Amino acid sequence: MTASVRPVPALLGLPVVTGATAGACVVALAGLGAAGHGGFATEPAGTLALAVAAVAAAVAASRLARSGHRAAGRLAAGLAASLLAYLGFAVLAVATVAAGHRWAGPAVAAWNSAWIPPLALLQLTASAAVRTGTVTPKAHRYVGLVLGAATLVNALLTTATEPFDGLPTIAGESWRTAFAPVGAAVTLLGVAALLLLPVTLWRAALGSHHTVRARLGVAAAATTAAPMTVVFCLLLAIARAPGDVEPSLGSVAFLVALSGTAVFAVACAVTAARGATEPRRAGTVVRATGLAAAALLVVGVGTLVAAPGSSLGPTSVALVVSALTVVVGGGAWAGTGRLAALLTAAPAVPAVAPVTPRGGAEGTAVGDAPPDAGTPDAAGTADVVETTGPGRAAVEAAPDASGAAVHAPASAGAGVPAPASAGVVPESVGPVPASVGGLTAREREVLAALAEGASNAGIAAQLVVSERTVDAHLRAIFVKLDLTPGGDTNRRVRAARIWLEHARQRR
Repeated sequence: MTASVRPVPALLGLPVVTGATAGACVVALAGLGAAGHGGFATEPAGTLALAVAAVAAAVAASRLARSGHRAAGRLAAGLAASLLAYLGFAVLAVATVAAGHRWAGPAVAAWNSAWIPPLALLQLTASAAVRTGTVTPKAHRYVGLVLGAATLVNALLTTATEPFDGLPTIAGESWRTAFAPVGAAVTLLGVAALLLLPVTLWRAALGSHHTVRARLGVAAAATTAAPMTVVFCLLLAIARAPGDVEPSLGSVAFLVALSGTAVFAVACAVTAARGATEPRRAGTVVRATGLAAAALLVVGVGTLVAAPGSSLGPTSVALVVSALTVVVGGGAWAGTGRLAALLTAAPAVPAVAPVTPRGGAEGTAVGDAPPDAGTPDAAGTADVVETTGPGRAAVEAAPDASGAAVHAPASAGAGVPAPASAGVVPESVGPVPASVGGLTAREREVLAALAEGASNAGIAAQLVVSERTVDAHLRAIFVKLDLTPGGDTNRRVRAARIWLEHARQRR
């Protein structure tokens, strides 16, 4: 499901402003670097990468705004602003240190902490792209609060002894940290915060089906890139000691990685916000994420093996790294291929059996299960709590009277029946028990997401509500649609078919 609200006019000209500001910062840093100031902070590779990422985020913000995704657009604009702030703080820090200004220390501290907000904002942008409504999810508040605190604590407690010789994690000898236990605790909380959205979105994606699963999977892959960037930073620290890699070179590599992660995340956000995610794009995103993780593992282990203190000779090191690359790379390729196929698999829909009404509103439609079908609809909410696992449709396939599986068609969009090209035949679903006109706006959104193939977790992720709230809405929907619990009715299937029939009749 996608939001349908007015675009944000202020964001439409953002790419031009961002490009001009980023260009000015790059030129200023290039001038300072030419004068022999700034170390890795003025390296063209890092500054240009940050500038490109800022412009990419601004373009994404403009596109998201035009498509009506106001929250995601604003977060993408915030990401662009945070990347520009990183460049701006670099200019300020290098200039004040070069001039011996008394504000050099605070400027360096601010610059040293400016890489944290982009990680939070790129996650929030991708997550917001698949959500509807104006309510801010609690998970978003937690991520913003914890990483904001981490930024502040890092700025206050970390002091440079050798500015611009490398980031603290990479070149620890160039920095000192006051109240180290406090800094370590906040760092652990920050890492936990970066894992929250990936776990939530992957769970929602794998419990949903087809179009919804692909969209949520793309957003989940984008949010996963943030903790992977942190892992890359830690691997650079390993490369520094015992790897003996130049800290400035490692820090430039981190800036490039951060910029690439931001571009990847906003591209995923724009893709997920379109609604129907093409299988090819979803597969590419998943493969890219998995292979990047495999590459990080190979680089980390390879650095340890090739460290100057290692007892292995050059030939042995080459053999170990080559074998590791084949095993890890091959495993990542196969694993991400299976995951991509799972996220983009279309539901198998055989020929739709004719409907045999049993009188009135309780006629048995295709997809209803007989008493011995093995999917009883017990009293209460046995069929509201998810019965689907990864790889199965949220709109369950239920056996008909002959025991053959008959599937309820999943829609290709929010409440719109899937096209014939998807293999779904829009046959009649029989008598409708009740009109959807009696549903509230929120209940309609829940029912549309259910018909689209979303699991309870997927519905909750898109509508920014808890799964308990989704459960309550489904209870109310079943009552209003006169779908009473019983052994011969699968209410999720019936409710989804009612919505699809309603959407088709309105066209």
